[in-house]
Amino acid sequence: MTVTILDQRLAELRRAFDEAFSLPPALPQEDGVDFLLIIAGGQPYAMRMSELAGVEVDRKRVAVPVQARGLLGLSAVQGQLVPVFDLASLLGSASTKASARWTALHRGSELIGLAFEQMQPPRRVAARDVIPLERAREQAPLSREAIRVDSRLMHVLDIPSVVLTIRQTIHRC
Repeated sequence: MTVTILDQRLAELRRAFDEAFSLPPALPQEDGVDFLLIIAGGQPYAMRMSELAGVEVDRKRVAVPVQARGLLGLSAVQGQLVPVFDLASLLGSASTKASARWTALHRGSELIGLAFEQMQPPRRVAARDVIPLERAREQAPLSREAIRVDSRLMHVLDIPSVVLTIRQTIHRC
């Protein structure tokens, strides 16, 4: 009797199926939080990916004749005009207007762009490793948490607070 390739493959699949039940159950994956790591105003920060609608690079910006703190101009994103703000300026650092090629998009009632200089690959951090900061306002404006990345502490920007700061800035104009 000749064993065909199909018979061999069927036997392998049966064996793999049976072995799957003999293995111990997989440990549940720990809850993790995904962060985008950036440089704004020469300082490293993290942003929760869940607070972002996307990230754009090298989008053309058109200046507008409005004097609002950190406003770099308008950019066309996803078929709409989006105000883009210099994140470094909002954080109290020197403006990085010329080198802010990346834009993180926050979608609330409308898209708002937050421009920064550099982006690093996203990082997943265990939920237990997100550290609440009691005195964050003194240490880093618009940050209430920190994460440890490669043995250094990195402030997590609270994007809703950043957007609130933008709205307050615009209403003062």
